[in-house]
Amino acid sequence: MKRIVILLLVTAQSVFAQDYEILFTKQVNNNDNIHSINQDGRLKQITNHPRKDSSPVMSPDGEYMVFTSERKGWWKIWLMNLESGEFKQLTDASSAEYSPSWSPDGNQIVFVSSRNGGSEIYTMTRNGNAIKQISTGRNNTMPSWASNGRIYYSSQVNGVYQIMSAKPDGSDTQQLTTGKGDKLMPQLSPDQRMMLYYGNLHGNMEIYKMELASGQAIRLTNNPLMDIRARWSPDGSLIVFERGNKRNNQQIYLMRADGSEQKPLTRSGYNYAPSFAVKVD
Repeated sequence: MKRIVILLLVTAQSVFAQDYEILFTKQVNNNDNIHSINQDGRLKQITNHPRKDSSPVMSPDGEYMVFTSERKGWWKIWLMNLESGEFKQLTDASSAEYSPSWSPDGNQIVFVSSRNGGSEIYTMTRNGNAIKQISTGRNNTMPSWASNGRIYYSSQVNGVYQIMSAKPDGSDTQQLTTGKGDKLMPQLSPDQRMMLYYGNLHGNMEIYKMELASGQAIRLTNNPLMDIRARWSPDGSLIVFERGNKRNNQQIYLMRADGSEQKPLTRSGYNYAPSFAVKVD
């Protein structure tokens, strides 16, 4: 079968033992399209549309890519079949809808919508059906559906974004963090021991990971530019993230899970919203 898909590659020249392909958004002449890049800098364009496509995440089986797009109106959630190249619009509210993430079995998607007035977390099937609001509070964002079956997201509590956790039906909501500094885009590690996020505890946006058992946070980056939107590799050994000023210098970086060997994958322009591709046999 012919697939429009990204594969895992191993190269002798790689700094890291495993050379993962990265999906990301690249802006050229104010037009955003989805691309992939490997550790050696080989670039491939995945979407090509005059309206903006952004924030790609591949399904666990490697057959689909969910993303946000302005193909029809403000940001909405779309699905791309990576084998056929066909596209399907999944949401169509009057508000912006964004930040999609797959359930571990690939049958559902969690995302953010303001369709009821505030920024809330919703789930739906991967066909866009059975849309359900699972959060309350009007300031909830950046969800991820973890391998333990729970959904993690950032929620504003007394003016500070803290990490929350809930079951997929919205029950058993738990607040995992307290204290100063926003904690954004929580991502549970594959071994379910660490929580990755970015925040401004030390003034600038940096990448952190928190040990769930102890609650101890470890700072992974320290750069004058903003380090944001970090994600784990499928095996938990690497982290991809953005570094830049969110204007004309926003680059995709890769580093080890301990924060060492930070390496730029892109070197010019505005590049954002990276995620790891999954292996397809």
